[in-house]
Amino acid sequence: MEAELHRVVGIDLGTTYSAVAAYDPDEFTPVILADPELEGTAAVATPSVVRIDPATGVLVVGHEAKNAISGAAGAGDALVEIKREMGAVFTPELLQHFGAAGVYAVGDPVRARLGDEWLRPQEISALVLMRMKRIAEQNLGGDIHDAVVTVPAYFTERQKKATEQAALLAGLYPRQLIPEPTAAAIAYGVDRAESEKQVYLVFDLGGGTFDVSIIETRDTEIEVIATAGDQRLGGGDFDDAVAAWIVEQLGESLAKDTDRLRIKAAAEAAKRQLSLRSTTTIDLGGATAPLELDRAGFERLIQPILDRSLQQVDEALNFARTAKGVQREDVNAVLLMGGSTRIPRVKQILLDYFDQDEGFVRGDANPDTLVARGAAIIANRFEPTDTFDLASRPNAERSVDEQDYTVTLITEHTLGVGVQQARFSPLIPRGTKIPARQTKTYINPEQAHHIEAPIYQGEGEYVYDNTLIGTIHLADIEPRPEGYHQFEVEFSLDVNGLLGVQVTHTNTGREYQATFDQKTTIGKSNELAERRAALVKLYGTVRPVGAVAPETGDAPTPAPAAAPEFIVPPPVTATVPNPAPAPEATASFPDVNPSVVPAEYRRMVKKALRAAQEGSAPAPLITALGAFLDGVRGGADEDTLDDLADRLEDAYDGSRR
Repeated sequence: MEAELHRVVGIDLGTTYSAVAAYDPDEFTPVILADPELEGTAAVATPSVVRIDPATGVLVVGHEAKNAISGAAGAGDALVEIKREMGAVFTPELLQHFGAAGVYAVGDPVRARLGDEWLRPQEISALVLMRMKRIAEQNLGGDIHDAVVTVPAYFTERQKKATEQAALLAGLYPRQLIPEPTAAAIAYGVDRAESEKQVYLVFDLGGGTFDVSIIETRDTEIEVIATAGDQRLGGGDFDDAVAAWIVEQLGESLAKDTDRLRIKAAAEAAKRQLSLRSTTTIDLGGATAPLELDRAGFERLIQPILDRSLQQVDEALNFARTAKGVQREDVNAVLLMGGSTRIPRVKQILLDYFDQDEGFVRGDANPDTLVARGAAIIANRFEPTDTFDLASRPNAERSVDEQDYTVTLITEHTLGVGVQQARFSPLIPRGTKIPARQTKTYINPEQAHHIEAPIYQGEGEYVYDNTLIGTIHLADIEPRPEGYHQFEVEFSLDVNGLLGVQVTHTNTGREYQATFDQKTTIGKSNELAERRAALVKLYGTVRPVGAVAPETGDAPTPAPAAAPEFIVPPPVTATVPNPAPAPEATASFPDVNPSVVPAEYRRMVKKALRAAQEGSAPAPLITALGAFLDGVRGGADEDTLDDLADRLEDAYDGSRR
């Protein structure tokens, strides 16, 4: 990969697969960075799977870890879909799922066992991010310290905080956390739409989470209008439904000790096959008989899950209507993203839901790479840093001329404080544009000398209908009658949706010492540094793909030769060769440096270049683009460039009709 790619990368930290991309400023396009250790395969993403090899004690991340699951012996020690547990606490079900009963209790932060150690979800995710970081460094050459990391649009504050910590543990400054549907909308190229307002519903059905976002665009401005989602809905649930069917069909013939992850891997393979053909065979080997599953049967198994996704579409549309005045009929198109949208039934339920023709639901881009590519476009606005230090946080952005998009985000959940009678007192309502800041005054209870104010996120009137995300502790208060002390509580949300809390004692006008605790976070910077050191040491045991294990001399499982999530023809990569120009076009487009194009023309030139690179530009547009670029390179005066730019804009507009 060429070294001139921008060195702040975009990372899609996915539940089942992750991907990394970097922006090419010369070609005005994001480029997916393939794993150089898997050269010759069609894989464009890395499985978000980790395990410790029991034979060697070394860490295995990605394809080898996933391949071990479907091996003859299975790999019950592999950790999959850990993103679902970001910022979570143990429930009885999760204690059972992770085998943690007796080690941890209900209400403790979730941990999963990796080898001999229990790690938090953000630590396990950090190991996946370390792999993404390494892939980027192998492609770009040298160290990478900065990334824009994507998160589900409906992630709570503490889930975003856990994601931020995962990046820091991996040695990456998270320059921005961007919602996955927003990143996908950018990568779809919605900025190339007409200058009039467009409204898109982004349907993001990934491996483990589901989001729906309603996004409004106008020229280069993108604004999130509404979001909804289900953090436990995705392709993994389709796999579980098929796996349950397999167990039911095989009955007593299925060995009791059959690894559940191996059954799920067979179910996933069947799901991918049924996206391409009408029937498939599932064979677990051994004494079990092969099973036949057709597409109609598969669709019956997953229909209840798809119905849940439509409930979230309802929720987003209702909020858009009541809060922002955006009606269902205002939606111009549905944009599909997430590997699970390759399932034909997904598109059909959306066409039926909106009662629209085929072209209304757009799935014309590779869903495995959309999010990472969009993140790379956002990453282009940040300046890279030379070193990494947990004690610092860089914030340098590039010049406004080099930023292609204006993105307005919203808070997906209402934030507030728990008060008397278990009521929820909102401070920052759902749908508020971020960054945001809001204050409210609270009083002391009768003769209290210590106050704990719980912070919740949700839409319920009572605290038990919402999610506890942290607690404000106010200690050593002079006991006084109720209402004597008044405290101004200020909530602030940064552009990542992360919460800051400040408390002021209004009686005296001075800031009151307060702490905001989140039990699911690792802690202060020294604790974070300690955990990072341990993870770096663990990641240091990773062997290159295909290397022979020194302890046993056995070669690891070979890398897969198929694209992740579904078996499809090799996807179109992000770098598209320029089309052969028409005879009258003489411009050489690849050698254009955007910095030499005057700022007032850069937007138009980028649009035209993208059209040319996609192969959709007619000869008049290529001719006009070539003439304009020749004028720039030849040092044409302002009047000449204005005239050439007008011709280029006319040609571009004509190509869009």
